[in-house]
Amino acid sequence: MMNGSRRVTVLSLHRGSASIVRALVPHFDLAPAELAARLFRAPAVLAGGLPEQLASSLSEVLGNAGLRVVVEPDDAPLPPPAVHTYDVALYLRDGGRFRDVCTELAAVLGCPLSDAAAALCATPPTVLGSVSQATVDALQARFAPLGAEVDASHPPTARYDVFATDAVSLAVIRPVLEAQGVTPAEAPLVARDLSHEQAERVWRELGPRGGVRLLDHAFQRFDVSLLSAPSDAGFTELLVRETGMPPALVPKVLKRLPVVLHTGLSRADVVARTAPLEAAGAKLAVQLINFRSFRLTVEDSKDPAAAAELLSTALGLPANETRSALSRLPHTFQPAVGDTRARWLVAELRSRGTRTSLVSH
Repeated sequence: MMNGSRRVTVLSLHRGSASIVRALVPHFDLAPAELAARLFRAPAVLAGGLPEQLASSLSEVLGNAGLRVVVEPDDAPLPPPAVHTYDVALYLRDGGRFRDVCTELAAVLGCPLSDAAAALCATPPTVLGSVSQATVDALQARFAPLGAEVDASHPPTARYDVFATDAVSLAVIRPVLEAQGVTPAEAPLVARDLSHEQAERVWRELGPRGGVRLLDHAFQRFDVSLLSAPSDAGFTELLVRETGMPPALVPKVLKRLPVVLHTGLSRADVVARTAPLEAAGAKLAVQLINFRSFRLTVEDSKDPAAAAELLSTALGLPANETRSALSRLPHTFQPAVGDTRARWLVAELRSRGTRTSLVSH
């Protein structure tokens, strides 16, 4: 070790981006993949044995790129390794912020906007894997102001539900589940609460055939609907307190049941939000929304050309076919889109003077 030599340690991704990796490679004796891994698993040493001036210069460059770094003596205690690493998904609550979130995600990943959009619209929208708690915290700070929530899962302790698809029959799925000590239920939710090890084995057997979809509990999202309500006056106050609903709106809502009270709740939030209402005598329905899809109906449009341009790209339709459809409104487009993409399209089209509605697929 050089006498008085220094090392550069990244403490957090903070406002940084994976796009910096290419610029850093010539300055660090690390492969690009390893360098990116260290950024996302901060705190981690990027380089050691550096002259003080070089270490300070690199630290300044990294800081200007948005990373939180520190220059330390080489013989200082090493940063403790991340106790756990996490897989991360994003849930976009406000469809109108889709472009903002995509732009930020593309910056974090150092990827094209189209790739960021595809990741955000996937089921589940897992955008990063094997990152540290420091990176989870940095992502939460970056995406919360944009209306996106960060869900993090520690794979070894994660729990999974198994959903059957139409690709294979339950007769094919049954022996695979039974080999893991799981008794299959009726499709589509054929198994609940599998361990990571069980889920991996099921996926190895059935995933390549397209027979199942596995969904980590940490990435599940739900809508909660009110089916019936008790008649006592105290329930009105409870409903206002638990949902933020204006008091004047409660009588109208109670006359139009069923009605959605909460959208896009995490699994943990479902329990917290439903318990007080159910204790008061309300009957609720909880619907998993990760796999739901919609067809888009265009009711009217003040700018059909702009709407056609967006829809042909988003739905994968020929431009002339989309323009023709928008000349005869209302029109329901047949390609189905997932929950996130559907909410984005509704908000985006509204901003362009086009009124739409969604039809469950």
